[in-house]
Amino acid sequence: MEDINRNIKSSIYWNYTSSVVIHSIALITTAILLKFLSPDDFGILATLFIILGIGSIFIGQGYISAIIREKVIDHTILSTVFWINIGFGTAVVFLSFLLGNFLGDYFEIDHMREYLSFFSLAYLMQAINVVPLAMLERTLNFRQHSIIHIYATVIASIVAITLALNEFGVYTLLWRGISAGIIVSILVWYKSKWRPSFTFRYSALSDMHRFSRGVLGTQILRYGANQLDNIMVLKLLGTSDLGIYNRAKTFVQKPASEINIKTRSVAYSALSKIEDPTVYRNTLFKFTLLLSMVIVPLLLVVLISSDTLIYKYLSSEWYPMINILKLLAIASIIISTSMPSQIMLSKGASDTLFKTEMITNIIKIGALLFAFRYANLLTIVALFLLGQILSNLLQNIIAYRSVEGYKSMIWKFHILPILMAFVVFGLAVLIDQYIDYSIMSLIGKLFICLSIYGLYAWKTYPNILKSLRR
Repeated sequence: MEDINRNIKSSIYWNYTSSVVIHSIALITTAILLKFLSPDDFGILATLFIILGIGSIFIGQGYISAIIREKVIDHTILSTVFWINIGFGTAVVFLSFLLGNFLGDYFEIDHMREYLSFFSLAYLMQAINVVPLAMLERTLNFRQHSIIHIYATVIASIVAITLALNEFGVYTLLWRGISAGIIVSILVWYKSKWRPSFTFRYSALSDMHRFSRGVLGTQILRYGANQLDNIMVLKLLGTSDLGIYNRAKTFVQKPASEINIKTRSVAYSALSKIEDPTVYRNTLFKFTLLLSMVIVPLLLVVLISSDTLIYKYLSSEWYPMINILKLLAIASIIISTSMPSQIMLSKGASDTLFKTEMITNIIKIGALLFAFRYANLLTIVALFLLGQILSNLLQNIIAYRSVEGYKSMIWKFHILPILMAFVVFGLAVLIDQYIDYSIMSLIGKLFICLSIYGLYAWKTYPNILKSLRR
């Protein structure tokens, strides 16, 4: 148990450190790129993500979770999964070239085949890297995992800024993704001790099939429901509005979701190894509190600062981002501070997760369909987020019922930090009534609000915070 705790502490440290570094670099890079690229350029990139994202689901998702969870894994299984992923990655590249012109006509985007075929190479590299990266997660070696992605982010940012200065347009964004994939591939295979063999035995995966099918089915359903808003914006409003919406989602949800994903990956690896119900509960809620105490202040900064920064530093074509940013931040505070999927998966209940996802997707899609009546960007965003919040609530109810003593813990470690965040945001809105949108007033507002929230956290959870530090 001491070894697990030590590995958890190291994994959390490296995951959170890399998140701060990676997203600080990405935020600065994106802010620079917004000066040189149009919303339409970012909208084309978002369209490519919509199309290619479905291929990414099939690259490893079902089996990789099983590899991380299994107590014993042999080389034959790993090599078989590796070659399956290579097959899916190659198929993504081939289909991108084959369907490029058709999709370009459907979405009314010129040169779609060239964009799609080129960017699909990033997904082939993902297929090559997925097994060695999973082995790092399996052993809780998030230090190496983090360092690799920090290097990739730095080099990709340098490449993107250089291309933007030389007016490469959409290819600036495509090369940013491709160059990151190249660096990850080079480093992960240089550092990885695992090498595939020319072994392929599909029958070796028989014990994983039931678990992996549930995970894969969940990913497909989740992807479809989570991309429906992007598809509606693209078809109803065009690539320019999609670019604005996509940048807002990137600014808000990507840092929060990446921190959430990194915490969940450590939590899933750790919880899968714990059998004692009391230890399981205590470990789970330490992770839950940690999410709240990291993600909530981050999103409070977005809520408080977005209007000032956009008005002062970006052109008027980006002003619609402001209200979208605020809606996304409020929803992310609620959604990103829990981990229902990891609870179900760590208990081997992938079938339950799949069934839950089917129900919640009906809720998400049902809410979003009302947007057809209005067809404006803010309404689509609001309805999408309403469906996300209701779905997350249902998943939490189902998942946390399997955890001993969950009611009081959820209230204390999840709901209270969220309520306090909205109190502090209300204070920021009140301050806005009496000051202008200057940088000095923004700094003062951030200092006051985050100090109040920090004092609340320190006074409310001193013992928990000390135990997390230990």
